[in-house]
Amino acid sequence: MPRKRNPIGIAAGKLILAVQNELGVAAAGPEAVHAQRVLHRARTLLQASESSSVPSLLDGRSVVEYLDSGWVETHPSVEPGIAALVAALSANEKV
Repeated sequence: MPRKRNPIGIAAGKLILAVQNELGVAAAGPEAVHAQRVLHRARTLLQASESSSVPSLLDGRSVVEYLDSGWVETHPSVEPGIAALVAALSANEKV
């Protein structure tokens, strides 16, 4: 039976897919290593969503800061995924 994810987990999964798409573009070298680091952080966000601990993981940082603001700035295609995650986090705070 498939696992039911919460809205934050779904958004984190979409962010992972966006980062993976960028990773495919960065085939090798330092850029690929940097993208792997960002991918690891996105996966950590997904894991934290399962225990509702994303806010404590971020520890006052934005999602962009947590991932790496310089990397996000040079890979704007991940911004919709980040926006979806931020929206899900905001909606969860209001509940």
